[in-house]
Amino acid sequence: MKEIKKVVYYNMPTDLVYERQLLQEWQIDDLELVEVTGSNLIEDVQEADSLTLEYTEVNAASLKSLPNLKIIALQSIGVNEIDIDCADQEGIYVTNSPGFCAYEVASHVMALILDLNRKISFYDNAVKAGQWAPFSGSKIERLQGKTVGLVSLGSIPLALIPMLKGFGFNIVFYSPSKTEQDAQRLGITRCESLTDLLNISDIVSLHTPLLPSTKNMMNADTFAQMKDGAMFINTARGELVDESALVACLQSNKISAAGLDVLVDEANHQSELIGMENVIVTPHVGFLSKQSLLDSRKIALQQVVSCLSKGEKPAAAVNKNMQKIKG
Repeated sequence: MKEIKKVVYYNMPTDLVYERQLLQEWQIDDLELVEVTGSNLIEDVQEADSLTLEYTEVNAASLKSLPNLKIIALQSIGVNEIDIDCADQEGIYVTNSPGFCAYEVASHVMALILDLNRKISFYDNAVKAGQWAPFSGSKIERLQGKTVGLVSLGSIPLALIPMLKGFGFNIVFYSPSKTEQDAQRLGITRCESLTDLLNISDIVSLHTPLLPSTKNMMNADTFAQMKDGAMFINTARGELVDESALVACLQSNKISAAGLDVLVDEANHQSELIGMENVIVTPHVGFLSKQSLLDSRKIALQQVVSCLSKGEKPAAAVNKNMQKIKG
C-alpha cells in the first residue's frame, strides 16, 4: 500500500481543483492535497510533508518544529521569507517558480516606462479634471536611442530585452554572473560594475533578488551615481531601495520620475512616494495574469511531485548548502 503524503496549501487564496486535475493527468496518486487556514503555522501544518504558502515568514523555529516537512514549494520567484540556511540544515527543499511571470513583469516595466515618458496617467487625470492642455506637462523626450540599464539578468530582463529593442533602446546590464559572451549572444552591452551602469543609463530598471547583501542597494550614494534626470523603475522588491533617498532625489529632480510596482511597506502601503506627481505606484501586480498564475501553480506542484512522489531533487530548488535530505 502506498504511503500518502500530505501536501498542505496554507492560507492560499484559490481552491485546488486545478492541482487535482494535474495530478490526475500525471497519474500521481500518492499525494493528498489539503487546504489549511489558520494563524499558527507550527500548530496548523504539523503533519505536512509539503507546504505551499505566500506572504508568511517561515523561520528557523518553524522549520525545526515540523517533523514531516520535506519541501516548501513557493508559487513565486522570491524566497526571502523563508530561512534558507536553516532549511539547508534541516534537509528541507525550498523551491520557487522561476520564469512563471517573466513576460508579465517585462510588460509591466514597459508600461511604466511608456506611461512616465508619454505622461499617460498625467494627461488622463488632467482631462478628467476638465483640462485640455497638451502642453501642460513637462517636456517629453523621444525614447528611441535612450539607454536602459538592467540591474541583473534573470528571466524577467531576458523577456524585456526584445521589447526594449523594439522601441529602439540601447541596452546595458550589470550582472556578476554573466559574461561578455552572454552580452554578445543577446546583442547588448555588459557593464563591469553597477556604478558604470548607473553613470550611463537614462533609465535604470531593477531586477535583483532581495538578499541581505542587496537590501538598500539603491541608496543616497548609488542614486547619486545616476545621470541627472534619469528615470528609475523597480518591479523587484521594495526593500532593495532606501525610499527616503529616492524621495529626496525625486524632489530635487536628480531622478526625473519613478515607476514602482513594489514598496518597502506593502502591508500598510504607507510611503511618501505614493503622493508624488512624478511617481507611478502599482500594488505589486506586475506578475499578474490568468496564465501566469496557472503556470506558477503548475511549476510549484511539479516540484512537490519530484520530491515526494519520485524521490528526486526538485528542478527549481534554491538550496545551495543542503547538508542532508530529510527521509
